[in-house]
Amino acid sequence: MKIIVDGNAVEVAPRDKTLVDVFRRQKLSIVAPCYKTMRKFGTCNSCLVEINGEQKLACGIGPEEGMEVTLKRSDLLKIRKEKVVEFKAHTQKMEALYKKMGM
Repeated sequence: MKIIVDGNAVEVAPRDKTLVDVFRRQKLSIVAPCYKTMRKFGTCNSCLVEINGEQKLACGIGPEEGMEVTLKRSDLLKIRKEKVVEFKAHTQKMEALYKKMGM
């Protein structure tokens, strides 16, 4: 199965459950800190992409044959950077709270 990422055909492996999996296996840059931490501190919303003209989170979408994904576009990159900063601040607050509670 193939999807289109920024105009290029990309092969999807059977183990690719989400678009984040596809991007990482293909060494395409995508930030998804909550995906790495198994969403311990909630969702970060920093894997925003455009799929067939609609903005969606890549961590929650499985690849589908012929899907057209926009990854590298200035407005999407800007939003992803902002979301990473917000999630980092949120994570620091949650870690401090857990520490205070002895967790």
